[in-house]
Amino acid sequence: MTMRVLMTSAVLLAVTSLPSTMVAAAVPGAVPATGTWAVTGNVQGVPVTLSCALTTAADMTVSGSCLDDQTKSHPVTGKVKDQTLTWSFNSEYEGTPITVTLTGVVDETGAKMAGTIAVDPMNADGDFSATLKPQTT
Repeated sequence: MTMRVLMTSAVLLAVTSLPSTMVAAAVPGAVPATGTWAVTGNVQGVPVTLSCALTTAADMTVSGSCLDDQTKSHPVTGKVKDQTLTWSFNSEYEGTPITVTLTGVVDETGAKMAGTIAVDPMNADGDFSATLKPQTT
């Protein structure tokens, strides 16, 4: 019994000592959303291409930015719950302000996701897929 308590304490200490960007990967069932995601999709016939650099905090909130195909950077906010990653940012389409929200389910490898894109206030939606880009050193 004492050995089990010591082992549990050691594991908890190891997890709580990790940098916050690694905690999501260490917690069972959490999505390791930190990294740069290559996103491609389509919203009602309009192609979507984004490069989203996301960071997951210990409280499972997401921050970062998405670079669109016109090289404009958009700050993002979001959250992780179970295997689902949701993030959004403000932009404009043909001069109209919009909010783009992406909700994706990350696969078991943690390197791919697929989901939906919602564009408000236009009530437009579509689908996307994304791949976690390999880290360069």
